[in-house]
Amino acid sequence: MLNHIAQSLPNSPGPLQNITEPNRVYIGRQPILDRHKRTFGYELLFRNSAAACAKFVDNKQATASVMVNALNNIGITNLIGEKRGFINVDADVLESGIIDLLPKKTTILEILETVEINDAVLDLCKKMRKAGYQLALDDFVYDESYAKIFDTVHYIKIDLLLNDKAALPEMVRRLKQHDVKLLAEKVETKEDFEFCLSLGFDLFQGYFFAKPSIITGKSISPAQIVLINLSKLLSKEEEFYIIEQLFRKNPELHIKLLQFINSAAFYMPNKITSIQQSISLLGYRNLQKWVTLLLFAGESNDVKSTPIFERAAVRGRMMELLAQKATHDRTKADMAFITGVLSLIGVLFQASLESILSELNISQEINSALLNRDGILGTFISIIENLEQERYDDASSSLKDFDIGMDELFSVESSAIIEFEQFNI
Repeated sequence: MLNHIAQSLPNSPGPLQNITEPNRVYIGRQPILDRHKRTFGYELLFRNSAAACAKFVDNKQATASVMVNALNNIGITNLIGEKRGFINVDADVLESGIIDLLPKKTTILEILETVEINDAVLDLCKKMRKAGYQLALDDFVYDESYAKIFDTVHYIKIDLLLNDKAALPEMVRRLKQHDVKLLAEKVETKEDFEFCLSLGFDLFQGYFFAKPSIITGKSISPAQIVLINLSKLLSKEEEFYIIEQLFRKNPELHIKLLQFINSAAFYMPNKITSIQQSISLLGYRNLQKWVTLLLFAGESNDVKSTPIFERAAVRGRMMELLAQKATHDRTKADMAFITGVLSLIGVLFQASLESILSELNISQEINSALLNRDGILGTFISIIENLEQERYDDASSSLKDFDIGMDELFSVESSAIIEFEQFNI
């Protein structure tokens, strides 16, 4: 994340290579949150570049291909950090031996709903559990025939769209008699989350945290007020000494900037010790991008577990990479990053997007993209939102105007995820 900053500094590594190639398997991910809305893990989404589709007919082939790609080319830690990764498997995959390549500490084997739970499958699951892996049932619809596996699996995933909500309380009551955690899938609204939370679900999958809800307003912290004021100064390209004064009046921000500029991402030969040096190295645009992203970090010591921060960071980087591909214009790419991050600012502050943007003094182009989805920046936001919601045909159709294929979009997504896991703010 923000690795382009490092590329402009001395002794820094080159950009990520374009790894797009025919029939390549790409990996996306969807967040899984706990009851406190902290990131617990991700379901890994396996995407084939040959089609605007994230599904495979042959699960064994799909999983094998993805595992090879993840382990040999990327590394599963680069995809999920220290979180848990849910990976779809069927009976063939369970007995194939491929599973042994996956780290036991972070891997959760998600048994597809198409798998018949017979004695052979049950024995395989018990073997995997004994070996140290955790297991989950995918897209569960209550059936007594599953009862024999309840004490073997660790998680049961319940798709809200596949089940009658009126029947969920009784289903939850029955399942809670076993030592399993319940995961609600397709949680797309705050109301869905609160309903499932009240029933006793333990985990929640979906983008409900990134959706605007009833506007109630949220108090802006003193630290965020400082960041908003700093963003205004940077957008106006105010004199450096004025910006430096703001940092000096806010020691915590001062320290964060020095920690950021001295992080491994920059490969600096000598330690940077002053605000002036830091500002000179970053410049207005890169500093503004860092400040914009910092708005989402909050007070948490584990910012990587803050889903709204993760989504803002990944959106921003994806926007930047797409704009760079489409325009080859560095300034436009910088604007795209800020646009992607700010696309969630209304959710962050639980206030109308218009009111927040009026405080930030951003350009009309970014403003129109965010409010009306106008222009190239607005189109790219829509494309990313379609990708998040698995509306691949809509995303593919919009990309054609820029001569960008779905394989490139998947590649951009994978790159942004990897960079996020390597990023220290």
